[in-house]
Amino acid sequence: MATTPLAKLIIVDDEVGQMKALCNTLEQEGYATTGFTSANQALAALREQEVDLVLTDLMMPEMNGIALLRAAQEIDPNLVGIVMTGHGTIDTAVEAMKVGALDYILKPFKLSAILPVLARALAVRRLRMENIQLREAVGIYELSMAMAFALDFNTVLQKVADAAFQQSQASEVSILLPTRDGKELRVAAARGRNAERLQGKPVPISDTLSGWVAHSRELLSKPDEIIDVEPAFAPPLREITSGISIPMLTGGRLAGILNFTSAHPLRPIALGQVKALNILASAAAAALEAASLLEQLRAAEQRYRRLAENAPDIVFRYELHPRRCFAYVNPMVTAITGYSPEEHYSDPDLAFKIVHLEDRPLLETIHRGDCASGSATTLRWVHKNGAVIWIEQRSVLVHDSAGRLVAIEGIARDITERKHLEEQLRQSQKMEAVGRLAGGVAHDFNNLLTAILGYSDLVLNHLSPIDSLRMDVEEIKKAGERATSLTKQLLAFSRKQVLQPRVLELNTAVAEMDNMLQRLIGEDIELITSLDPALGRVKADPGQIEQILLNLAVNARDAMPEGGKLTIETANVDLDQTYARSHVAVRPGPYVMLAITDTGFGMSPEVQARIFEPFFTTKEQGKGTGLGLSTVYGIVKQSGGNIWVYTEPGRGTSFKVYLPRVEEELTRVDTGVAIPEKTQGSETILLVEDEEAIRSLMRSILQEQGYTVLEAGHGPQALQISQTHSGPIHLMLTDVIMPQTSVREFAQKMWKLRPHLKILFASGYSDDAIVHHGVLEEGTNFIQKPFTIVGLTRKVREVLDTK
Repeated sequence: MATTPLAKLIIVDDEVGQMKALCNTLEQEGYATTGFTSANQALAALREQEVDLVLTDLMMPEMNGIALLRAAQEIDPNLVGIVMTGHGTIDTAVEAMKVGALDYILKPFKLSAILPVLARALAVRRLRMENIQLREAVGIYELSMAMAFALDFNTVLQKVADAAFQQSQASEVSILLPTRDGKELRVAAARGRNAERLQGKPVPISDTLSGWVAHSRELLSKPDEIIDVEPAFAPPLREITSGISIPMLTGGRLAGILNFTSAHPLRPIALGQVKALNILASAAAAALEAASLLEQLRAAEQRYRRLAENAPDIVFRYELHPRRCFAYVNPMVTAITGYSPEEHYSDPDLAFKIVHLEDRPLLETIHRGDCASGSATTLRWVHKNGAVIWIEQRSVLVHDSAGRLVAIEGIARDITERKHLEEQLRQSQKMEAVGRLAGGVAHDFNNLLTAILGYSDLVLNHLSPIDSLRMDVEEIKKAGERATSLTKQLLAFSRKQVLQPRVLELNTAVAEMDNMLQRLIGEDIELITSLDPALGRVKADPGQIEQILLNLAVNARDAMPEGGKLTIETANVDLDQTYARSHVAVRPGPYVMLAITDTGFGMSPEVQARIFEPFFTTKEQGKGTGLGLSTVYGIVKQSGGNIWVYTEPGRGTSFKVYLPRVEEELTRVDTGVAIPEKTQGSETILLVEDEEAIRSLMRSILQEQGYTVLEAGHGPQALQISQTHSGPIHLMLTDVIMPQTSVREFAQKMWKLRPHLKILFASGYSDDAIVHHGVLEEGTNFIQKPFTIVGLTRKVREVLDTK
């Protein structure tokens, strides 16, 4: 009797009598046999049930025994085959064993010869099945090890995929995990033929077999049908013949789905594998759940660490007890201080060494706990390179259960840039205040100079060329003209000049002044120009641009007494938000840059801080007014631009002027403006001026030219004269700045009384009554104080003759 009564055999022989006889004989020996006369029938039965042994005749009409064994091995690789032949030779036996036959039996059969062969075949079958069980155990063990030593969820996931693929011997294994919203599954890991194509593919929950498993939480085994691991956009894989889809459950929750598919036409996934694969899926679910929890815990810890590691400020914990040391400091400490975290850990005293000597008492106050927890303290630290940086340190006092201060935790922020911006703001406010003072002084001086120069001209007009007093009066006039030059510079600094801007090209302005600048700086200094040929246009007063170039060139020349190089450069630049944040008053946008750089002795930080202040100079007494650079500053600011200086002692200086770039067409310059040849007239002029000396001067000048002059000391008086004077008033000449009078409202009232009245405004500096940000409003007649007799009479005649 056979030692394995449950052994299942399939016997295939086209001779019906021999097949039935062998079946009956082996049934009596305890084997469960099924006989077939057709190879195809036998293969169909192999796909439906598990079989231990196949005994097949070698020579059959539709398929010989060797072909049958080859096909049977495709269905079940662990199947044991035996060949039966009545015409066997050594060659056919060897060929049969090459395709997997364990042995062969010669016809006619002898039971004594058959039984030993079957016993040996069943032993081989048992070994093969034990190997399968061993592989299953190894897979479970590997998953357990992965669960015990997993570093992250993905590592466990890949180990599960490896174990499942090795254990099942499927053509393809895929692990599907539900997305966070639960609306679909996604292939998280795949092994086998289409692994790369499947990886990461989404799988809809609806209308897929995997979706059915996700909903039902039940295993699905459908031989000869496809386990759908692909979404609708990809066609089904026709080569897949069978599959098993197993839910991975942990605590009733779906951790994922484990899919096994077979693409072998004669080797579907065996039904006997389901139990082992189910155990594998359960172990995988437990491993993935454990890895997921561990990863969540690690992620929570890393989130807080990342916040600290990537913070733009220094985050630290400084232990005070039982010994002083840094317990933690983030990497930003290197960027801010130059010292690495390791240097802080190795040198606990670095907490004090890094603080500026004068500010160390503040730090000691914090470490004694003599401050409010969470309060901010401003300290100066010293960078590793020696630079002083400003730090705002917010400290939290940490106490133990006994109330003892054991640590300081906190954040230290680099506020050096903020300090610099605050300094820029203070400097800007100071310059604004000085500018207002300078403008007021210039206005008052212009009124005085108007009288001095005007009366000088009147006296000179009445003195003969040989009069002994003429030279004295001319000296008075020259002194007044020099003083006028100073007041013009003060007005430029205070941004109170009246500008007449037009659209122009800086390159043209630089080129036209090239020869003049070369003569100005001298032969010892080389003039280099680097002009952008595609330079944009700016809107500025051409005369003021010339003033900028002249003053900066003179400043550069004086910085190079031994000679050197002066470079004038132009370029298009776009100043962004980052630049604007670090430069007070700069608005982001397109600009044209004018840079003037010298190779002179440069400036110290102390000099640089005051460089634009009026009357500040480093030159010897009598060699400079200290108004050159302040004039440039005022012109640039009044033109809507900005100026910055970059300098180091011994390394030269570079002034960079940024003027807003415009897209307007170039302004055409009318060079045919006629200067009135005659300045006399007989018209009536209403003169409005609150300064009696200037009013008297202007009356005398106008009367000498033949005009009838009506006088008023302020606006209300002028309105009264306009109402009571019966004759025509052809022109009103009025000062802009007068007490108790808004010149704009005053002018509107005058035009209401006399619609055809022409008005000429006069002032020592610009005022928003007739200009906007220093730019003269279109159609406004204006004359700048101080003026000469010729300048005044020509302007009066020009306005009267205007239609």
